[in-house]
Amino acid sequence: MKWLLPLLILTGPAAYAADAPLAPFHAEYQVLRNGKEIGHAVLDLHAGSGGNWEFSSETHGTAGMAALVGLDVVEKSAFRWQDGQPECLHYSYAQKAAIKSRDLVIDCNWSAHAAQVDDNGRPASVALEAPSMDRHLVTLALMHDLAHASAPFDYRVVEKDKVSDQRYVESAREMLALPAGNIEAVKIERDRGADAKRRTTSWFAPARGYLPVQIEQVEKNDVITMRLASMR
Repeated sequence: MKWLLPLLILTGPAAYAADAPLAPFHAEYQVLRNGKEIGHAVLDLHAGSGGNWEFSSETHGTAGMAALVGLDVVEKSAFRWQDGQPECLHYSYAQKAAIKSRDLVIDCNWSAHAAQVDDNGRPASVALEAPSMDRHLVTLALMHDLAHASAPFDYRVVEKDKVSDQRYVESAREMLALPAGNIEAVKIERDRGADAKRRTTSWFAPARGYLPVQIEQVEKNDVITMRLASMR
C-alpha cells in the first residue's frame, strides 16, 4: 500500500469522493418546534484527509425561546468507510445555551478495540466491536442502505457508556410539502419498542440520493422537526 501515498498526497480529498459509498453534500433545513419556526440547521458531508471523511450538523436558534437562550448545537463525526458502512473515529457534540450546556467527545481506537469517552468531564471506556458507528453516522448508514436495499436497518452505535443495537423500520412512501418543494420520500422510524417515550422519524428522498429531507423527534408533547430548505 505504500505506493499509494504519493498519489493520495497529490490528489487530495477529491480522489476519495469519487469512490465513496455516498457523494458529498451540503443541505440546509428549517427547524420548527410544535409547528413554529425556531431556527435553522445545516448538514454537511465531505472528504477529509488521509482517506477519512467528515460529517457535521449545526443547529442555531433564531426565534422564540431558542433564540432567547442562544441555542447552538454542533455535532461532528470523523469516520472512514468500511464495507459500505461508516465506522467511527472521532465524535463530538457541543450544545451551548444560557440554561444548559453539554459536551460529549468519543474517540474510537480500533487498534485497542475501545472508545474513550468524555461526557462533560466524566471519562469512560467502552469496548468496541466492528462494525460500530456513533449516533450521528446512523443517518449516513441509512442513506447507503436505502440506496442499496440493504434491509434490515440494524446498527451498532457507540454511546457515552455502552454500545447499543439500534433498529430502523421502513414504513411508507410519502409526498412532503417542504420549503425546498414537493418531494417524495421514504419514511423510516426507529424501533424503540412499544413503550418508548420518544419517537424518531426520518424521511429520505430517493431522487436526491436518499438525503434526509425531513427529521422529526417527538417526546411527550414536544415535536421538533427539520425540513429541507435547500441543498447542493
